[in-house]
Amino acid sequence: MKERLLSKSKIKWMALRLALLSLVYVSLFFSQSFMVYAYEGVPNKVRIGLLFNDSQTGQYSSVSSFTVDAQNGLQFGYSSGDRFTCLIKESSGNAVTIRKDAFFLKGSSGLTEYNPSSGKTPSGELIGAYHIKIGEDYKDYDALYTSLTEIRQKGVDAYPVYADSWQIWTGFYVDENDAQKAIIDNIDPVLNTGEYSVVDPSMSRITVLSKDEKVMLMFDSIYYAFQVQPENKDENCVLRINGDDKKRYRGAFEILRLSGSDMTVINVINIEEYLYGVVPYEIQASSHPEALKSQAVAARTYTVNNLNKYKRLQFDLCPTVYSQVYKGFDGEAASTNKAVDDTKGKIVTYNGKPASVFYFSSSGGRTEDVKNVWGSEGYPYLLSVEDKYESGDSWHYNWEVSFTAQKIKQIMVDRGFKLGDIQGIYITKRSEAGRATEVIVKGSQGEKVYTNGSTRNFLSLDSQWYDITTDADIFVKGNDDESTKTQLGGTKVMTASGLQTISSSSGKLNVVNSAGMKVVPLIPTNYTFKGKGWGHAVGMSQEGAKGMAKAGFTYEEILSHYFPGTKVE
Repeated sequence: MKERLLSKSKIKWMALRLALLSLVYVSLFFSQSFMVYAYEGVPNKVRIGLLFNDSQTGQYSSVSSFTVDAQNGLQFGYSSGDRFTCLIKESSGNAVTIRKDAFFLKGSSGLTEYNPSSGKTPSGELIGAYHIKIGEDYKDYDALYTSLTEIRQKGVDAYPVYADSWQIWTGFYVDENDAQKAIIDNIDPVLNTGEYSVVDPSMSRITVLSKDEKVMLMFDSIYYAFQVQPENKDENCVLRINGDDKKRYRGAFEILRLSGSDMTVINVINIEEYLYGVVPYEIQASSHPEALKSQAVAARTYTVNNLNKYKRLQFDLCPTVYSQVYKGFDGEAASTNKAVDDTKGKIVTYNGKPASVFYFSSSGGRTEDVKNVWGSEGYPYLLSVEDKYESGDSWHYNWEVSFTAQKIKQIMVDRGFKLGDIQGIYITKRSEAGRATEVIVKGSQGEKVYTNGSTRNFLSLDSQWYDITTDADIFVKGNDDESTKTQLGGTKVMTASGLQTISSSSGKLNVVNSAGMKVVPLIPTNYTFKGKGWGHAVGMSQEGAKGMAKAGFTYEEILSHYFPGTKVE
């Protein structure tokens, strides 16, 4: 019997081989994943990360397991370029569980991941990540199925594995000794073949489980990524995650385990179908058709320009505001789908190349030059343009918000700036369009200067276009009859004792004006920001696009207005 078991040295050699193959997998898959984008123009498919971990943006949603189903069944396999190879199918329409192959504790509330090196004694049934391979490799599933059936008929709970060849495995063991003992005590006495090997844990292995928790397939390829697709290719046949009708998606799911992490789930989808789930979340679906078309072209152009944005995670874009909000099949609307279809393949170009387009909600009457928002140069089509068709009663055309000085002090502390008591906030520079491009926040212990877009972001204001008033403001009329806004704290006044400086610590003063006496604080205790527009103001105003569409402009004319010198092609 001992001759039928693997030696320690052979097991260690296999573990080393698996580790090396894992590295090869990452390299080969990474190069294959992006071959589709190695050409100019609009790609056929895009890769949208649905569930993933990204420390750079603070997005954490990867999972150790999830369920997936489709109305008319599923097929599981792998892709190479645009070609999908089906390994097995699930035609009943039941949900299946996709789980990373790892160590879990099984309890009354389900599975909890367990770390064997933690030193803690597990309580409950332990599902391990060691397995036993039975026999040799098989050339295809049909050849494997005959042997698999015979093994199961003898009472061994075996399952099919695709590891760049077909294999038969059994068990989920906690360690190598546990697996070796199972061979001696349970498996060989039944099968009596002597052809067994212990399979070590893998950082890339994925398990597919049926509704009754039987292993349908284990996948551990070093060349290809695991994919799930609807068996039926009908237009409305979609994949659903965890039984949630708000998480249904067209296309396919690709499942990866990156750097030994939980599973990353990527929606591999036709770019036009991706836009179906984007456009209605960027502009109201009830908007004028030409406005919807302009948004569809802008969103498509943004997509083309941001392919491989998340290359380090092996997908293009995420489904949040860090890219474009994408809600999948359940976010679609008939009107926006039509706008996408009517502009299929069209993007905004400048000198024959995709333009860097941006869009936002409301300009307040004029857009902004990109250099005054992000400091960027070299974009002659991202200029400030008049936005006269934007309605004055549109969303956030005018806005107002107030903060106490104490609240602003706390905001500054939260952002890492200890300025002491806030004594004043001043707009010291503006763009030609009128937006703040330099703001100074002065405190009793220092000051902080904000420029360009940060003049909006430091207080999360709706836009950069605003004025500031405070409860310490007074207006002094000069010899030219013009009123000048000022504050009394720190100013010099003539008193019976001569010229004196009003100390900011003096609290409040009584000021007499035409309306009578008014109590005014020497330093502001409340700041009011009153402004126009909502968003960064670079590129296309969505409210303005709606207004232009109602005025009879086509989507090409709308885009040409907001991106002067560009073409739609």
